[in-house]
Amino acid sequence: MKAIETIGLTKFYGKARGITGLDLAVEEGEFFGFIGPNGAGKSTTIRILTGLIKSSGGSASIFGRDVSGKKDEILADIGYLPSEAVFYSGMKVKDVIKLSADLRKRDCSAEASRLCDRLQLDTDKKVEELSFGNRKKVGIVCALQHNPKLCILDEPTSG
Repeated sequence: MKAIETIGLTKFYGKARGITGLDLAVEEGEFFGFIGPNGAGKSTTIRILTGLIKSSGGSASIFGRDVSGKKDEILADIGYLPSEAVFYSGMKVKDVIKLSADLRKRDCSAEASRLCDRLQLDTDKKVEELSFGNRKKVGIVCALQHNPKLCILDEPTSG
């Protein structure tokens, strides 16, 4: 089964091109990475796949489900790390991670703990006290703690 499939996927921002006619197929179990210059449409494609924006044309599906009509089902199966994760100030890392799990209505505490240990993440610190790299680690834990079937990571190595 294809984890991701796009056919003729297109996005315009007014008259400006986001992506045009993207055909893409990623099989379940494969690793796939976008490589390209700024403005090539990498993040735009990811935002369409995660339902954050709508395409201007073409189609996109995840595990055979159209992203425009099955957003909630699809998001349950995805771990998404945005290029720049923003968190509520004043919150401790452990509270951000718990909030992320609570939004999914799941107890992810065991996996979150394992990931925090592996990433050497201090969960008692407030997020605004963290370096950019450690904030990125918080985003990674939030994206992976529910053991998603598909991980979509936008610029995961920055920081």
